Amino acid sequence: MEAYPTKVRELVLDAYERGVGTGEIAETFQVSPSWARKVRRRWREHGVRTAIAQKHGPDPLLDAGRRGELAALVEATPGATLEELRRQLDVPVSVSTVFRALEDIRLTLKKSRRTPASRAGRT
Repeated sequence: MEAYPTKVRELVLDAYERGVGTGEIAETFQVSPSWARKVRRRWREHGVRTAIAQKHGPDPLLDAGRRGELAALVEATPGATLEELRRQLDVPVSVSTVFRALEDIRLTLKKSRRTPASRAGRT
């Protein structure tokens, strides 16, 4: 669910400043009365007129610095597996965390062939 636009919040707060009641504000701007009261309370208690930034999920275990370290590891050993990269990092993470971090920084692992290419056809 998305937050109401800042303009609607401003209009609701302006209406409260003019002395308009919660029910009338909710009907006028097509918002719930509880939402209108929450906006007014947040303004009164915290001085915040904008929406609170929503955070979904936990913080990533590999921050920007560690992702740079991971990118350097991939550059140094492009044939390394995800498990090998995970072991080389100084923070305990899962293989899937390494995979997601590589996806986020748009890096792919380049595997070296274990056997020479076949002259007869594809291998």
